[in-house]
Amino acid sequence: MRNLLEIETGLLNLDEVQNGLQLTKIRSLQRSINTARRTKFRKQLDLARVMKTSKDWFDLETTQELFLNAGVTWSADELADKVFECQKSWLYKCIKASNIDENVVEMFEYQCKHLQDNGQRVKMGIEPLNQFAKAYSENENAQVSDLQNLTEQQETENVVGDTTEAETGEETTESRDTIFTMTFQLNAHENVSVRYDINDGLVTTNSVSQIQEAINFLTEHLLTPVEVQ
Repeated sequence: MRNLLEIETGLLNLDEVQNGLQLTKIRSLQRSINTARRTKFRKQLDLARVMKTSKDWFDLETTQELFLNAGVTWSADELADKVFECQKSWLYKCIKASNIDENVVEMFEYQCKHLQDNGQRVKMGIEPLNQFAKAYSENENAQVSDLQNLTEQQETENVVGDTTEAETGEETTESRDTIFTMTFQLNAHENVSVRYDINDGLVTTNSVSQIQEAINFLTEHLLTPVEVQ
């Protein structure tokens, strides 16, 4: 909660408002988003769903009467700023994301993690999810890689739109917690891609024997004396 007047603080302390806006859950999710990177996307989506429920309650006539009786008149802009600490445009983007079918969310999540496991930096959050859902509604073969124009180890920007990471809690799945990566062309048709993340541990789709083959190749060449020209 931020930018609250004294009269607004008193209103938000009412049990009815606490329960209606789900303020305890909002605070908990906001803290989780700021501290838990491994599940950050899911926490953002959980918060988006709470935002929708809270906005639906806020729009009820009985809720508006409650606010008026307390001497408080809020617009959607003020709800977004004072409760969710974001801009109204971001509130509506989150509400849009909260309505996306879970199957589409899982498809988006799977594609992002697959690309990340192959050494690409992927924007994984509310805005990219909305973009993917829109593309998927038009073409069931939609690919995250096409929408984000990914290149291997490409530099990423802040979330697309009129919000910044500081305003939304959005960030890329760029592996800031990655401490080791390795790629190796096993043969003409297979690659070995290995990443070790502080939170996720070993991330790879390859077998132990394939990874060992890559390590053996590297070890052999590390031990081979370099010829001086």
